[in-house]
Amino acid sequence: MRLVHLALALALAACTTTDPGVTGSTSLEITIVTPTDLGDAATRLTQTSITATINIQAKDALGKPDGTYNHTVGVYVHYLGTLTPYLSGTPIATINVVNGVAMNQTVALPPTFGPTTIWVDDFQDASPTYATGVSSTMWFRDPFISDIQNPIGFTGNDVYSRAPLDGKNILVNTSRYGATGKLVITSVFAQGYTVADVNCPTGAAPCTSAAYDYVEVFSYSAPTDQNAQFVSEGQTISGFAGGIVEFDGLTEIGFPQTFVAPTSVVDKSLEPAVAQFDQTWFSTNKIHFEENEANAIEIDGAVVCPLDANYTTYKQWKLDPSGVGSTAVCGGKNLINVISAGVVELDPGTLVGKVVPKMVGILRPVNIGSFNVWIIYPRSAADITTN
Repeated sequence: MRLVHLALALALAACTTTDPGVTGSTSLEITIVTPTDLGDAATRLTQTSITATINIQAKDALGKPDGTYNHTVGVYVHYLGTLTPYLSGTPIATINVVNGVAMNQTVALPPTFGPTTIWVDDFQDASPTYATGVSSTMWFRDPFISDIQNPIGFTGNDVYSRAPLDGKNILVNTSRYGATGKLVITSVFAQGYTVADVNCPTGAAPCTSAAYDYVEVFSYSAPTDQNAQFVSEGQTISGFAGGIVEFDGLTEIGFPQTFVAPTSVVDKSLEPAVAQFDQTWFSTNKIHFEENEANAIEIDGAVVCPLDANYTTYKQWKLDPSGVGSTAVCGGKNLINVISAGVVELDPGTLVGKVVPKMVGILRPVNIGSFNVWIIYPRSAADITTN
């Protein structure tokens, strides 16, 4: 038996190989020279974008400086769970590292939120080593709702069909209005809710809001808080978290968590005033649709258009806000679509050709490139005045 064990050991030894050790640069040491104050979890940096100065030092497999490293590296920013841009995109800056070092390099960072690091990688170099380095953490404030919605930097159709923080994982737990601000639920539907960031100077109604202060939280089923309690319209919440996705032009918070304090109250008077629609939104003031995405808007004096295939398929009926209601106008694009099924007991077929004095609903657009459809969802019978 001992001879068998010895033979097996010799056979295994004969199969052993020794590969060469790793040589060359395997990592990049990134040192932030400025700012000198990086903040911390409790004390956040007040600005959301800065110009940083960094040093880069290539390191070999033993962690020692590598003077043979000569590559062009890309600079990215890692925050809210992902890189900006992705490695496949154009980096925010490129830096030539010569003889293993690049000193006092300035990098203008885009607006960032939460814990943030500068990520340096030679992924796109002509002969990449894939050496990577990450800086110390800078602590910026968490985003407000308006940071999620405001399409700053976008142009053309991107203003309506892209989200500034698309793909990021966010936590919103503060109003942009500071101590007088509140996060108030403005509607609750079968698969989510909408929330507004409002300013209540006296701590009570009336409260106001501004452009981009609204967002939809998509919960896939009846929305609940962290204690599995259903949320309600008019309820003040402590915050929400989730992943941002732009779904056909509508910014949604997916896979959400909703946080409600024990002292949370339900008071619909805290909701901001609805936005008053007018015809210029279709032309010179089209941006108002984006400013009021997930907000309640009011259309007065519209005519109900004939029902069509969209109603059969989607229960989606149309209003002509111009009050004309002709075949030509109802067949055009300057219409407001309404989905009331499941919320309001109403047969729109009985209203075709009639004027609806007032219609209120939460605005959810469908924007795909230059294709725009504006849809509102009434919250209850109180949102519709038919006579």
